Amino acid sequence: MIDLNELWKDGKIMPVITVESSTGRVLLHGYMNKTAFAYTLKTGKVWYLDPKSGEVKKWGEHAGNVQKLISIKADDELESLLIKVEQVGHVCHKGTERHKTCFINDIYTRHKGSVSKHRKFGKVEVDENFDYSKEDYEEEFEN
Repeated sequence: MIDLNELWKDGKIMPVITVESSTGRVLLHGYMNKTAFAYTLKTGKVWYLDPKSGEVKKWGEHAGNVQKLISIKADDELESLLIKVEQVGHVCHKGTERHKTCFINDIYTRHKGSVSKHRKFGKVEVDENFDYSKEDYEEEFEN
């Protein structure tokens, strides 16, 4: 068992990945501090820290959405949390659309039988002959 005083020493803020327990779907990435963690344990509903405002609040409270706590795990270095929830209602919204996950912006998808032929990342161009060894790109990122 983890010493919770050790987990929250120095007033740290931890990243949280929240997953729907029944489906394994990654719902969102958020942050917790000691207060949000304590509220979560006390109420059985997940609370998060808004790092911009410093405010602690329940997820989706204003829209009637709830994340019922199922489990909390910490990584091996006690630097991040994985929370499993029962999601009631939608997770995120953009405009008038409601989503079952906050990860809605596609950046790259590999389709069966096809490989992306060309991608740009900064000044580095990646194609089917790209050697992913550090020597191929380290100079581009040092400038």
